[in-house]
Amino acid sequence: MHNQTPEKNIKLMRLMKQAIDENLLVASYHPLLQTRFPGRKIYLLSCHLKTATGQLIPYNSLRKLAGMSNMEPDLDRWMAGTGLQALKRMHLEQPEASIIIPQSGNALHNAEYPRWLDRQRQREDLSSRGLVIAFHLSQIAKDLKLARDCIQALHKLEIETMIDQFSEHPAAIKILKVMNSSYISVTQKLLDADDEVIHRIINVCHKRGVRILLPGIRRPQEVNLHWSSGADLLEGPYIHPATKDTEFSFPAVVS
Repeated sequence: MHNQTPEKNIKLMRLMKQAIDENLLVASYHPLLQTRFPGRKIYLLSCHLKTATGQLIPYNSLRKLAGMSNMEPDLDRWMAGTGLQALKRMHLEQPEASIIIPQSGNALHNAEYPRWLDRQRQREDLSSRGLVIAFHLSQIAKDLKLARDCIQALHKLEIETMIDQFSEHPAAIKILKVMNSSYISVTQKLLDADDEVIHRIINVCHKRGVRILLPGIRRPQEVNLHWSSGADLLEGPYIHPATKDTEFSFPAVVS
């Protein structure tokens, strides 16, 4: 998206505003495999937008457009509302099901956000069980005090949090200790690092009771490797493709 002209970006931003206003965004649910509880459903929420010409604009590009056009709060609200409704449906079938909802730095640095989210949860008559809010490590690092205030407030409301794009940088572990989040999702760079680097991160996290999501699993040998190394959650094309709804059953991915 960064190579597109300003005129093209303006058109896309207008299209995105229309999509949010008219609820035209398409939700997608990325099934995660829990290594200790394979039958327990947990999803990572995403979305995309399809233009009139058939072009698919993925979630990461939508996030960039939202940041450029001051629409991050609108996208956050859409994602939160969609995720809460999905979790409510999931709990009817499986009370221990979970959903991970990505939110922006705008939400993270907004003192009203935790109370707003809790009101939305109550409006859906939904338990906070299984609700996980994900924030990027880089956004947390921008303002540690505001981030800690927000994340601690969410924890007091019994809403769990995830640190996304977790890296092997020494500061990342320090931030995790301060935030006390229940989950991390690692960067592709960390996933591609030497096995001993991932094992070290996994060991540090498990000592703190933190669950680790490893994304982008594409080959069966990666499943066996990371399963045996103690990863808690696996995501990627080999695990299961993204789905349009929350009705599915995992095939056996490990013999």
